[in-house]
Amino acid sequence: MKNFLTILLLSVGLFLVGCSNDSSLVGPTQQNIQSSSSFIALGDNLSLQKSDPLYIVKTVNGNTGGQIDIVGSFDKGKIEVNGTLTVPAGAYSGDLDITILMEGKEAVIDFGPSSITFETPLLFTMEVVGVKIKKKDQGQIHFVYLDGNGTLTPVELLGTTVVNSKDRMLSVYDAPITHFSRYGWAK
Repeated sequence: MKNFLTILLLSVGLFLVGCSNDSSLVGPTQQNIQSSSSFIALGDNLSLQKSDPLYIVKTVNGNTGGQIDIVGSFDKGKIEVNGTLTVPAGAYSGDLDITILMEGKEAVIDFGPSSITFETPLLFTMEVVGVKIKKKDQGQIHFVYLDGNGTLTPVELLGTTVVNSKDRMLSVYDAPITHFSRYGWAK
């Protein structure tokens, strides 16, 4: 009887902890984003205005899948980007001209066409090196997308997001992309 009560109390305790808003089998389901959040600037706007945008268009068949490499630099090479967008087989049907645009002023990537959603999420990985990040801001920066209402919404990550002020790096690994929109790092 004593063992039964112990097991019952443990079960109830685990149930209550498991039902909290911040729990999931794989980690927290939401990141704290304030309504006043904005995308992270890559650097000094005066020099960045002279940078050419990074623009990629690639046709990928959704039945077979594929990968798009995203490599470039801004601000005369002071800021470097290196990433991939992976389309798993079966993400959508047929061929699709995927567009990727980084203008170089903010840590933002525009994926298009914007009306597309996917049966299986695409996976996005990117490192942006050379970004000025204040150490106090490290824990407040998240990977987000701009929703239809103009709100920055956290991406539920299966992978990881790293913000490193010492190495001046923003990165995200294996972020699930369920639809095309504007994605980026925000505080």
